[in-house]
Amino acid sequence: MFDDALRELGVEATPHLLERWGVLVHESMSGRGRRYHTVEHVFDISEGAGPIEALAILFHDTVYCQADGGMRGLHRDLLGSAVTHDDDDWTLAPYDDADPLRTLTLRVFGFEPGQKLSPFGGLNELLSALLACRALGDVLPLDVLVKIVACIEATIPFRPKRNGVEALELLYERLVVLDRELDLGMGEAELAVAVGRAAIVGNRDVGNFASEDPTVFLDNTWKLLPETNESLRGRRLYTVSEYRLAIEKMIGFFATLEPEVVFQGFRDTPSPEEMQRLDAAAARNVALGLRYMEAKLLAALVLEGIAIRTGGDAPIALFMGDLPDELDTDRLEDFLPDAPSRAADVDEQILTLLAEGRTRASDFDLKTSPLAAYLYATLGESATRAALAVATERGLEGLLDDLPRETLRTIAHAAATIATTREKRLRDLFN
Repeated sequence: MFDDALRELGVEATPHLLERWGVLVHESMSGRGRRYHTVEHVFDISEGAGPIEALAILFHDTVYCQADGGMRGLHRDLLGSAVTHDDDDWTLAPYDDADPLRTLTLRVFGFEPGQKLSPFGGLNELLSALLACRALGDVLPLDVLVKIVACIEATIPFRPKRNGVEALELLYERLVVLDRELDLGMGEAELAVAVGRAAIVGNRDVGNFASEDPTVFLDNTWKLLPETNESLRGRRLYTVSEYRLAIEKMIGFFATLEPEVVFQGFRDTPSPEEMQRLDAAAARNVALGLRYMEAKLLAALVLEGIAIRTGGDAPIALFMGDLPDELDTDRLEDFLPDAPSRAADVDEQILTLLAEGRTRASDFDLKTSPLAAYLYATLGESATRAALAVATERGLEGLLDDLPRETLRTIAHAAATIATTREKRLRDLFN
């Protein structure tokens, strides 16, 4: 990708540089906390990209503090002077005449020295763009670097209008000022093309929100859970409450996400018709994902309440069984009814997603949701939402007191066959 992009731009890089850049990107995106923002993500969204888009895509997620536990060691020598870090506070360093690329990057992003940034407010994208400049600054002219940085700036996700102005219009205004002050010679027409290109890169980055297949959308959503919840990473035994908390956090995000801010447009890029299609797809997937996760949350809450009543929070595998990818072991769903009584208002699409699953299993969870499917089929849509409202108002005890006793007894008896250390308490729980 590096070689092809640079040749299209009229630059021939040495094998040594190509190796160094390839290793830098690969190593940056191979941290143990990453599941979605990996090298595979670069390949997924770069097909058919032009040279500037490709170079921006290669670098756009190289810094990802949430998943990497802060700035990784391999970045500190290249980026350490750009920010100071104290606990959760990241502060941008002053301008430095000896470091014009840092000043350039900050100005493209519209950030100021001394400004505090969070990983959710553009910090990752800023540092990733600066890393691109540090790596490519000796082989590419300044105007091309500006275009690459603009593309990475456009990957800051989910930005509402600021004082009624779209984020990419503000980016364009900043580029006009830079072009004039630095005498880059691009002009307004070329800058408009550059920002349109940036819109394409930003939309490629969140392209899964427009997926026609909801299982693909949910699969990518599930990859994000361990990136923002360290307890779910790797093969550790995470508890029922840790799993429930991760689902709650994702629901909180989806519940506040306005679908119209997912995809970005700049003037006629994408076309009005395409923007309408993208916005509609995002709205459909966000709404569907929210209902799917609410069903998953109810199952986690029920299991957590049962765990607390029978001895306290414990690894979810104690009640559900181990993941079946390595060992052929019994699991809770093996002891649930194959065909539970069906509530009248079950949404068949939601039930299918729960019962048949996402595209792929993850290393911390099944792709299917058998307990959630059982509860959702038994309770239906309205009772599921009512139960979540009870859990919010009255807690786990109120939830268990409110749900049908026979349903809870079936779940507890199924768990008793797995959690043998709590078998008697589980069998006695709802009798």
